[in-house]
Amino acid sequence: MRYTVYKLIAFLSLAYTMSSCRKEVTNIPLAQADDMAILQGYLNPDLDTITIALSVASGITKNKKTITQTDLEHAQVTIESNGVVKPLQFLTNNYGLVVFYLKRTELPILSGSTYTVRAKNGDKFSMEAMTTVPAPDFDFSFETTGPFHSASSDIYRIKTKVADIRGQENFYRINIYSEMPWNNSNVAIYYVTDDHDATAEISTKIELGAYAKDSGTCTLSVSNISEEYYKFAESLNTLGNTDGNPFAEPTRLYTNVQGGIGILASMRVKYKAL
Repeated sequence: MRYTVYKLIAFLSLAYTMSSCRKEVTNIPLAQADDMAILQGYLNPDLDTITIALSVASGITKNKKTITQTDLEHAQVTIESNGVVKPLQFLTNNYGLVVFYLKRTELPILSGSTYTVRAKNGDKFSMEAMTTVPAPDFDFSFETTGPFHSASSDIYRIKTKVADIRGQENFYRINIYSEMPWNNSNVAIYYVTDDHDATAEISTKIELGAYAKDSGTCTLSVSNISEEYYKFAESLNTLGNTDGNPFAEPTRLYTNVQGGIGILASMRVKYKAL
């Protein structure tokens, strides 16, 4: 197991604060009266556990329809692909993030396959979302230069080149993860698209603090992510950049969940040590 279940929970918690057959529902407004259920999931063939998290967005009126933590914990959560349906089991309630899991051996996550996740509890909520797992047919290289002096601290510059998949539109997540003696963290995350294979190569430049690189072990990862993952990340970034600006264009967080809000996405990941 590359990551434990609890590292997956931490990843889902971070996201919470951040195919022709695919159904998409975009720009769903948050319910002003009733509670609304939230679904989150990121399918990765390299992990040995499928993890889906549920939470709730509370309505604001006095006599609203409520969804409790108990309602979430007793939800029926399933995942389906190619006519095979498997139930997920309740794992834990992590500060309001209710996590369900299924071992990958029960239903392998395969590139090119479409997966449907459903979560329901009587008349409280009924949600559904779909994602198609991207291909692993890409590669990347990188070059590190530095350290360079800056006003705040010394930095390294990481130039990454992604050899793109031809013949389709692709979306990528480029991430540097640092494991330090007393702290582990994502120190740089970028999301890019290939602009319909205009160049068949994507180049990015990332600045990495010398402290994070020199005091720990850094890993550079490039993920071929599903389109809904990219749209969710971009809308989350836009919301973060416009927070507190009364003149900014109104933006809603992207969702592909029917009957609720949230994100079900998928990815293929490759890693290299810096």
